Amino acid sequence: MSVTGGLFAGVAAIASQATAFGIISDNIANSQTVGYKETQARFQTLVTRSPTATAFTPGGVQSKPLTDPSRQGLLQGTSSTTDIAVDGNGFFVINGAAEPGSDDEYLLTRAGAFNTDENGRLINTAGYYLQGWRTDVSGNIVNQNTRDLLTSLETVDLSQFGQIANATDEVTINGNLPADTATSSTVVTNITIYDSQGFDYLLRTTWTKSAAANTWTYDFTLIRNPGSTGATSMSLGGAARTMVFNPDGSLRAIGAGAAGTTNASATETLTVSSGEFSRSVALNTITLNWGTFGQPTGMSQFNGDFETSLLNQDGSGPSALTGVSISDEGLVAANFANGQSRNIYRLPLGTVPAATELSSANGNAYGVTSTSGDIVLSIPTNGGTGRIQSGALENSTTDIATEFTDLIITQRAYSAATRIITTGDELLDEIIRIKR
Repeated sequence: MSVTGGLFAGVAAIASQATAFGIISDNIANSQTVGYKETQARFQTLVTRSPTATAFTPGGVQSKPLTDPSRQGLLQGTSSTTDIAVDGNGFFVINGAAEPGSDDEYLLTRAGAFNTDENGRLINTAGYYLQGWRTDVSGNIVNQNTRDLLTSLETVDLSQFGQIANATDEVTINGNLPADTATSSTVVTNITIYDSQGFDYLLRTTWTKSAAANTWTYDFTLIRNPGSTGATSMSLGGAARTMVFNPDGSLRAIGAGAAGTTNASATETLTVSSGEFSRSVALNTITLNWGTFGQPTGMSQFNGDFETSLLNQDGSGPSALTGVSISDEGLVAANFANGQSRNIYRLPLGTVPAATELSSANGNAYGVTSTSGDIVLSIPTNGGTGRIQSGALENSTTDIATEFTDLIITQRAYSAATRIITTGDELLDEIIRIKR
């Protein structure tokens, strides 16, 4: 019985070493595959019957592959901002469907070689779409209350942000109004502003010296289609407003209000309706920044000529998307030709309690199992997760020197296992000869 058992043990050894050979071959084949995690062959004994003081029943050996998908590989820089790598714990969340449904499985990967497909969606070389949370322009997750759910994610789609136009929300005007000018004298400042669709207008502020000491009145005019023969104008903001200066030339009060608090910001609002824009655009409330109360910054009144030191606004006309940038915390910002950027997505990192229990899928992707635990979504650098490195890829964890060493050992072990079978055959042959 032991001779036959020994033969089966030899067969088990050959099968186990053949499995190890296949594992090593696969590791070597994927030594240059982005995000690949090498697999190790782990061996364990097979016991068919517990040994006694006088008897032993051979059981053989069994090989089991072990992969640690969370193992960190070396990061290599690239020239593409959509190439991303995880530095630390966590996985990118991906899906094989561009618009995931209830039957589409969410997978994990550390292979971050993403590019845009023909529809502007980020997809990796294995055909999986990158998933992220939609954000507002401030980077806040839109569906914050359900962000723990995989269904709160969507495919990162850059085609929705091919063009951008920002309405003017803030205007800053710094200038000096001449203190020695005659009553009723006027000076003018002009600045371009934009509506929600990117149309440009000229906002003209007309300053008139009042008879009251250190006092000017000002009113606003909106010029539509500036620079064209069809230019039209409209008065904005109602009645003229008043700006009062201190004896030292610093700003004292704006509008029709009382004196401002020293060192406080001197701001007021100007609302422009769609009717005043003469277009079907959003209502626009502009914050006008005149400087600081009690300080010779912003608007001032000193002897000398009228001059402006700063005319600034934060709106912009239509501009094309030129690329994206991704921060360490996974914030995806769309960059536009006019130099502006807008936050559009935040990439989560997924973790599971037992990463070694994940099931492997094509394209260096991994799926959850009953023993791996469910996916936990976290903002990068939070919840024990690593950071995202843009413009980098994670190399394969295969060590060629180690694999060739294991290959030699496996070859010798395989050869030794075959000797078990040939020796067992000789022993059985001796028993057969007894009858002769």
